[in-house]
Amino acid sequence: MKKSYMFKNGLLVPLIAGALALRPLRKRTVTVQALDTAATLNPILTMIANQFMADDSGFVANEVLPPFGSALQSAQYYMFKAAELAQRPNIVPRAPGTAYPRLKLAVSNDNYFCQDYGMEGPVADEDRAKYSSYFDLDTTMIRRLVDTQKINREQRVYNLVTGGTVQGAGVAIKWNDAQSQPKTDTDAAREQIRAQIGLMPNTLVLTQPTVNALSVHPKVVDFFKYTVSGVVDVEALKKYFQIPNVVIARSINATNNEGQVYTAADIWGNNALLCFSQPGNDLSMPNFGRTFYWTAFTSPVTTATGGTGPAMQMGGGGPDLIKVMSYRDETVNSDIHRTQHYVGEKLTAPLAGFLIQNPLG
Repeated sequence: MKKSYMFKNGLLVPLIAGALALRPLRKRTVTVQALDTAATLNPILTMIANQFMADDSGFVANEVLPPFGSALQSAQYYMFKAAELAQRPNIVPRAPGTAYPRLKLAVSNDNYFCQDYGMEGPVADEDRAKYSSYFDLDTTMIRRLVDTQKINREQRVYNLVTGGTVQGAGVAIKWNDAQSQPKTDTDAAREQIRAQIGLMPNTLVLTQPTVNALSVHPKVVDFFKYTVSGVVDVEALKKYFQIPNVVIARSINATNNEGQVYTAADIWGNNALLCFSQPGNDLSMPNFGRTFYWTAFTSPVTTATGGTGPAMQMGGGGPDLIKVMSYRDETVNSDIHRTQHYVGEKLTAPLAGFLIQNPLG
């Protein structure tokens, strides 16, 4: 009778009538060899990826929801409501022997969760041969992967901001109309935020089409007519709106379905956003929102550094917000680079933002 065998606990045992025989046979030593396709950490490309991730040109997600490097992939976060932001407890003289009054922060009943928005990109041997330097194509692929992840993150932040929980209103006259009052409209939004949270909003997000319209608006141009250059740039808009941080959303995304004619649109659409935002690694600081990055997947997070991952150790800055793993796939004659990117976005103080809807006609 033909017998079948299987390994159990390192021993070869016979399979008889569908049941495992209990008596062990001759012990065998099995050497398991790692596959050539096993993904390994690529510290050089990790450093390059983090440098690309730090370049915010055209993106406003970091300005709207400042990053926070978290040692935990998921946890509760502080929510800042009007009671915590605008109201302050009255301090009365303390009687001897009594307790001191304490400040309290409200913890949300929701958790942030950093999901992996990773991707892979192949570097084919045939394509690599076209480049003068062996490493050039790898760098190009990492840039493409990071740019794709940044665009997706920008879209997620926009969807979160415009999802209905943030207050907003339209304008009486569109800003590309000479009779409109862009500063008056923005001042009204600023006062709405200040009245509710007791803080002056410090960040204004404008799309490139909105900036184009404002640069030739007669009221804006008149405001700067006695300046030396007369150019309405970002610095000029900061003075005009009296907002310390004006950022321009320039990123676009395809709106057509796959296979259809390519159609692109501004990710931030026809909107302007006014909000209170301040960077820093202190969750007790009020913020319109936060972007939580799980950094412990690359290295332990410390109070001093936030993380000591490969990119940080090699001078790429820290903490590491993205990690690159590389492996070989002979079935397609390519080196494969995989980016791991754990992130979660949350609005922590919705009242600290105001959406100016459809400022352009």
